[in-house]
Amino acid sequence: MNFPLFVARRIRNTHETSFSKTVTYVGIGTVAMGVSIILIAFAILFGFKSAIQDKLTSFAGDIRINQISGNHSLSDSPMLRNFAWEKSILKNSAVDHIQAHLQKPGILVGDAGLAGVVIKGIGHDVPKNQLSKNMLQGQAQIQHPQDIVLSNSLAKQLKVKLNSSLILYFLSNPERPRKVKITGIYETGLEELDKMFILADLGWVQKMNGWGADSIGTYEVFLKNTSDLYQSTDAIEASMPPEWRLETITELYPALFDWMMMLDRNIVIFISLLLVVACFNLIATLWVLIMERIPMVGLLKAMGANHRQIRTIFWWNGFFILLRGLAIGNILAMVFCYVQSTYHLIPLDPESYYMNSVPIVWSMSTWIWVNIGTSLLVAIIITLPTIFIKKIQAQEALQYKH
Repeated sequence: MNFPLFVARRIRNTHETSFSKTVTYVGIGTVAMGVSIILIAFAILFGFKSAIQDKLTSFAGDIRINQISGNHSLSDSPMLRNFAWEKSILKNSAVDHIQAHLQKPGILVGDAGLAGVVIKGIGHDVPKNQLSKNMLQGQAQIQHPQDIVLSNSLAKQLKVKLNSSLILYFLSNPERPRKVKITGIYETGLEELDKMFILADLGWVQKMNGWGADSIGTYEVFLKNTSDLYQSTDAIEASMPPEWRLETITELYPALFDWMMMLDRNIVIFISLLLVVACFNLIATLWVLIMERIPMVGLLKAMGANHRQIRTIFWWNGFFILLRGLAIGNILAMVFCYVQSTYHLIPLDPESYYMNSVPIVWSMSTWIWVNIGTSLLVAIIITLPTIFIKKIQAQEALQYKH
């Protein structure tokens, strides 16, 4: 029989005063709140990063490939479409699909003014569901030449609606204005995209620029798992012709990814403070329990129990408090994450946070590691107050209440 565990179980629910009960509940509550907040913080952090990266990749892919040139403008330089390379790259198990695009700067003129835009020609190789998550009205797919998909911010700026007609000027051919029709309105919440890009038919944009059907501006590569980005980049770059260049999504939008890295650092600091508070409260809780059990410590020593056995008894007492706190904390975090992900109760300002509500991403591995890490850390920390037991003399302990 495990003597320390047996005694710890017997005294677990037998507190002599209401004060020790209160302290125990405070210890359980501190662990529960700390663990639940850590789990929720990770779910929100992963939600922010996933939502922003999904919005970016839906418009730019994970990897962008274009022609090496001295062109530093928003207008793509022409490159010949390489169907043999496309077939070979699709054999890469990390690649989901690739898309051919072409972008050119232009001016969009509406009833309320004009706006400088980048016209992005998209073809039928764009999956139907890729842009649909960002659509507010209309269709994401371009059905006819001279149909365009406009951002909500540009629609407000030009004071136009779905199915309105606008005049579009290509800067490469400004003397030939074209009448276009709005068949869709999207919103990503990312100012860098919404105030710049309009989507149009790839073949029509090629024709307006005098390009052939085999000339494109950019390949966009979409990966099955964004965590494979840097590993996949090396393999894709090795397969490319020497006149092409490759850029990852992190290189295209460094400001957004720097902002997400700053979030990571803030979360680490925040979680560290929570763990310090939780550990301090458990130490204080266990200290109170030891002080109230000094006569019992003296009795156990008089009966022959050694210091290690008595310390282990109180260590198990602290560990029981930890386990109850972990259980309650996990339940609280699960309830919050489920309610927020289902009903979106906490809204956000999309102009500041790029989304309408607090996003939640469930990560089972993170939940497991948070629980394991918290258990190991606290299990080590709660050994500190048990060191006091060595200083307790059996005779003085038995007379402690007298």
